[in-house]
Amino acid sequence: MSQNQKNMKVQFVIKLTNFPSIKETDQNLILIPGGPGLSSQSLKHLEILKDSFNLYFVDFPGTNGNPYLGKKSFEELSDLLIDNLKEISGKIFVLGHSYGGFFAADYAIQNGCDGIICLATPFSKNSLAGASANYESKKTVEIIEASVEWQKNPSDKTFKNWLASYGELYFSSQKIEAGRELMLNDFSSAQFFIDNRTDSSRLESLLPALNLFTGKKLFIAGENDGLLNREDLIEDARKGSFDFVTAENTNHFMMLDQPEIVAGLIKNYLRL
Repeated sequence: MSQNQKNMKVQFVIKLTNFPSIKETDQNLILIPGGPGLSSQSLKHLEILKDSFNLYFVDFPGTNGNPYLGKKSFEELSDLLIDNLKEISGKIFVLGHSYGGFFAADYAIQNGCDGIICLATPFSKNSLAGASANYESKKTVEIIEASVEWQKNPSDKTFKNWLASYGELYFSSQKIEAGRELMLNDFSSAQFFIDNRTDSSRLESLLPALNLFTGKKLFIAGENDGLLNREDLIEDARKGSFDFVTAENTNHFMMLDQPEIVAGLIKNYLRL
């Protein structure tokens, strides 16, 4: 990220990094990475949204220099995130990529906000099953070898190597090498992944709860997502009463593939 970043605070296990908007505004956007275990660096290409928002990038335990303080459940982390965000004044929009979308949704349900944006979040068991099937059917020799090393020796290094091998499961063909570098250089946490990876299988209940949330709800899917099935995501969005749009020429990491398109969809939807 650029040198003008300012670490706002570290409270408990949540770290926020603020990028003030380049113009005066009361619009705030909270950006939550996926994984679980990826750092806010995985969302760095959305820093271009500081033309419209004050940005707050979230880092969970063990990521981006944030110390790992032991296992905490999704619910505990979500409560801590809400507590850490309570001092932000003005309009609040919360964005989550993939696993991060669960936190965005829970924030909206529990705390209320002006709107949420979910990027390729697999809310339902059908979406998760589709991801597993796609991984099995599309995995390459490189993925298999990296997965074996990860299973033999779980560490931050083997975790990064495994994710870096995903190729067209994650990234458009034009951005595979850039995606590899993003994963290899991310300040990710293997332990956070290990401790929290199974939570997503029980969070489908967030969808009906989202129907009671009256703020704006935008779901963005990658046109060519290699991991998640579009039809599953459309159904997830329908169950959560989201407005659904597609980011053209993008894969699962749409914010790397086409950050300008993703930013444009968000600003157009929010009429900024």
